Amino acid sequence: MHEGPAPSRRAFLRDAATAGLIAAAPGLVVTACTPPTRTEAAPDSTGPGRTRAAGDLTSNAYGHSNADHARGNLRRDIVEAWEDGFRTAAGNGDPNVFEGWHSAFTGDDGTTVSFALSTRLDDGFVPDPGEAGRRPKATVTVTDPDGTTHGGVHTCAWNEFAGAKDRCDLRLGPFTCAGDLKTYRMKGRSGDVGVDLTLTGLVPPFRPGTGIVYLGDTEDHFGWLCAVPSGTAAGTVTVGGRERPFTGRGHHDHTWGNRPFPYSVEHWRWARGSVGQYSVIGSELRLRNEYDSAVVPVFLVDDTRSRRRLVGAFDPRTVTATESDPRPHPGDGYPKDYYSKVHWMYRDGDDRADFTFTDTDHLIFTRQYVTDPAQPQKAALDRLGIDETWYTRYATTNDLHLSVAATRVSGTGTGALEAAQFGLATAPPKSGRTPTGSSPATPTPGRHGPPAPAGRRG
Repeated sequence: MHEGPAPSRRAFLRDAATAGLIAAAPGLVVTACTPPTRTEAAPDSTGPGRTRAAGDLTSNAYGHSNADHARGNLRRDIVEAWEDGFRTAAGNGDPNVFEGWHSAFTGDDGTTVSFALSTRLDDGFVPDPGEAGRRPKATVTVTDPDGTTHGGVHTCAWNEFAGAKDRCDLRLGPFTCAGDLKTYRMKGRSGDVGVDLTLTGLVPPFRPGTGIVYLGDTEDHFGWLCAVPSGTAAGTVTVGGRERPFTGRGHHDHTWGNRPFPYSVEHWRWARGSVGQYSVIGSELRLRNEYDSAVVPVFLVDDTRSRRRLVGAFDPRTVTATESDPRPHPGDGYPKDYYSKVHWMYRDGDDRADFTFTDTDHLIFTRQYVTDPAQPQKAALDRLGIDETWYTRYATTNDLHLSVAATRVSGTGTGALEAAQFGLATAPPKSGRTPTGSSPATPTPGRHGPPAPAGRRG
């Protein structure tokens, strides 16, 4: 049964992270392939975040206690189909609530596809968004191997949107997305750009604990579910009215929230990549001082050949991320440098993994949000101490060193790294050097889509 948006109060969630296998890569060394599943599903009571006085509920970290799972009606270690459904239906009337389903594909021939359906124009990046931002959109792009991008944002009225609550089954204007945590189909066409792709998961879904971060002692929260961390993709893409076959890899994830990110998040880093048969996701969100300056990490390693999960960690005692090598930002207008390298480190007893993402000087996409804020937005930004808000995504090379139980892996590969800054206080100062890379003439959208059309805030 489909449920249209029902105006109400604030409801559910949103997050920062996602997954997928980008490309096989040379330089892989593997020994002893008999790995057990390693999923850090339930850190002990002294684990990440802090415990609320009432009911053993977790704040400022992904929930992991029995009480956290009961609160969300969630089963520990088991992801159910409804979790990828329209979770914010009851609260959709509140402009602060947001939700999005994101899929990305890399073709064997180098073609890339981005397919995202969202309930808000600004994806939760803008404080006090107001009713003007409460509008659904589809972001569908096809980027040729030479870097030429086709497609963009397709906005819709609410009577053109429908979403099931018991599974992922969405319609937004001419676009649809439906799946069951194993197989998904994304289909639709706008103008001369269209896609009809089927994504088949190679590994199980991943939810870090409850997948939900509650903020302080409030009901404010965001959440993330990676329904397909890595899968095979097949179908067709249409560009300029001409249809062509597509085969490759892809991923699908889901984010939601009931309060825009600037109120709680200082910045985040989110990355995905591959080294041969191994797909990796790393993320780190740093919360604002009001929420204990908490660090919320994720580190995921899957063997797509054996379909086994080697690492599924989200405890800051076992996962850390370190930024280094500041460089001039290749995007016009960015007033500081940025960190071009992020190293995720996992340590749990004798198990260890290191994964480093390094910028290739190829900027995929960058966008500054709220460049012309309305008065309520300006007041909110001033109150929060946020000067500028930026999102950047760039291509990377990857280095993986993994030692988990009987598996030893060392190799190199490729991927992508995303950075979101809600205020530039934590960005490295501008060095005055000239960027070595350049922005593509037509930037490829990242998770949050291409720049808004002229005249639209955020």
